[in-house]
Order: sequence, then structure tokens, then C-alpha cells
Amino acid sequence: MVSESRRRIEVAASGLLARHGYHGFGLKALSEAAELPYGSIYHHFPGGKEEIAVAAITGTGVLTGRMIRQAPTDVFATLATLFEFMVGKLADSEWTDGCPIGTPALDGGSDVAAVRSACVRAFDTMEQAFAGLLAELGLSGEDAAELAATVVAAYEGATILARIRQTDAPLRTVAKSMERLIRATFAAAGIGGAVLTAEGSDEIEADAALPGNFPEMRAEEGDSK
Repeated sequence: MVSESRRRIEVAASGLLARHGYHGFGLKALSEAAELPYGSIYHHFPGGKEEIAVAAITGTGVLTGRMIRQAPTDVFATLATLFEFMVGKLADSEWTDGCPIGTPALDGGSDVAAVRSACVRAFDTMEQAFAGLLAELGLSGEDAAELAATVVAAYEGATILARIRQTDAPLRTVAKSMERLIRATFAAAGIGGAVLTAEGSDEIEADAALPGNFPEMRAEEGDSK
């Protein structure tokens, strides 16, 4: 079981990574964000900044994958929740917070081998979880994997556009496009009827999403290892 102090450090690191990336956050800022003494950070993470970043990125992937796997098999509700989470996160942070996996992957953190590997594993975990959901609904393993990779890539790209343009329009546009793609893929595979019960919509319904369902990290989630 992870200690409360260690978990607080990972939660704080996840938030800083989402906003500043790997090279943009320091341990002093982390100490302040976690509300823990500076020495406590090295006590729990003797490997310093790199070890902390890897733990936070890995934890984000694990938690997000777990949320997707545990979601009801309404793939459209899961898709809407994923995109709506980021819509709310960006708006609440006044467009400063991004994805705690995507931001460090882009800001140069990928030149640190351990950080790059953690980002790869986290994205893989997200893709595999979504692919599992699609496979449960009847798609072949190959089609499910390809569609899941497309959704995750579109989500990350839309997050970047929304953040830099300071509007949620890219996320909402891409969410609608991904819904259409999923419907078309299922139709091409001859899957429909009772399997796909969600009705299409012109926009993500605000109450369809549960803010926090796709968090960077939350202290109450428990062990992320």
C-alpha cells in the first residue's frame, strides 16, 4: 500500500506535469504543491525528479485504463466522458493544464529515456483498455486496437489544439468525429442492433460526463502500482 505522503507527491507531480511538462517543474514547486517538506520528497523518491515523473505518468495511465475498463459497455458514454473530462479540466484551469502524459511527452521529457518509456506505457495502457471495451462489443482484436489507437491519438491532438486556441471546440469536434468513426467501424463489421443503443448527438452532454472519472491522479484512488 502506498503511503499517503507518497501518493500526495504523485498527485501533485501529475498536476505539475500536466501544466509545465517534465522540464518545466522543479522539486521546490512540487514540495509546495504537495504541502510536504522538501526532504520528504527524497525520502519517498530517492531517484528525484525522474523517478517522480515516471511514477506520476505511470499512475495516470493505470488509473485512466482502469476507469475505461470498469466503465459500462456503452462505448459512446465512455468516449463522451473522456473528452468532457478534458473540456472541464482546460476550462477550470483557464487553458493552462493539459494531459499529464501528453504534455511531458511533448516538452522534451521524451529525451529522458525513463520518462519517454513511461509515456509509451501509459498511452499503451489507455489504448489497450479502450480496445478491450471495443472487443467486448464484438470488434475483432485488430480492428479494436486500430480504433483505440485512433481515439487516443485524436484525444491528445484535440487537447493540444484546445489548449493553444483556448477553446473547447477542437475537443467537441473531435469527439463527434470519433463517435461517427466508431459507428461506421461497427457498421462495417456488421455489428449493431442492441449492441449499440446510444443515440447520436450533436454535442457532448454535460451530464453524460462524470468529472474526475478520467483524472491525472487522485489521492483517494489507492495504490497505482
